[in-house]
Amino acid sequence: MKHHLVAAFVLWQALAMLASSLPSPGRGVNRSYWSEPTVQAEFQSWADMLGTDLVTFQDRLYVVAVKLQATVRAANAPFREWLRVTNTVQSWKMFVAPHRFPTRLQLRARHADGSWEVVYEEGANDAPRWRGERFATERMRAAVFAWGWPQNKKRWFSACSGFAGEYFAETTDVDAFQCRFGKGASLSAAQVLAGEPLKEEWVLERTVNRPVAP
Repeated sequence: MKHHLVAAFVLWQALAMLASSLPSPGRGVNRSYWSEPTVQAEFQSWADMLGTDLVTFQDRLYVVAVKLQATVRAANAPFREWLRVTNTVQSWKMFVAPHRFPTRLQLRARHADGSWEVVYEEGANDAPRWRGERFATERMRAAVFAWGWPQNKKRWFSACSGFAGEYFAETTDVDAFQCRFGKGASLSAAQVLAGEPLKEEWVLERTVNRPVAP
């Protein structure tokens, strides 16, 4: 009897892991994410390979994604509570394509004379590194990546307000704090070897003014 119970438990756990690791589009079902240049470039590549236009490809892909999402949720339903209690939820739902238009974080402070000073810039070795150790952690890097998507604008602006509050508490000659992302197409290996500069535009810009003292 004992061996049968152990076998049943092992089978249950194996099925739970199998069901929870099924590929799932997750938030990708939300078509607002599809407007990102990285996503559009990937979709165009697949549309060209399949010999169809981009609009038709996206419409058909959405139908398939919705059905796949429903199937995965149904397969996970019997195991959802077990996975939560045992803390074995599989967070990686599906491998994704390379991010061809990545974002790069920059933080700036405005002094009383109106001049701006960069206090942190991701990937810039010669820039100041305010809270550099924090931004280098895996959790923060994941958060910064997520904040760079327009759909997370509210959370990003909230985080920026938090950074501003910390910086204001450490300085007296700064009257504003700005958070923004540089966004541009990744350089190819040939472009890097040729010394071409990265072409970016600033997006998701948020400026927080120092609160007026009562």
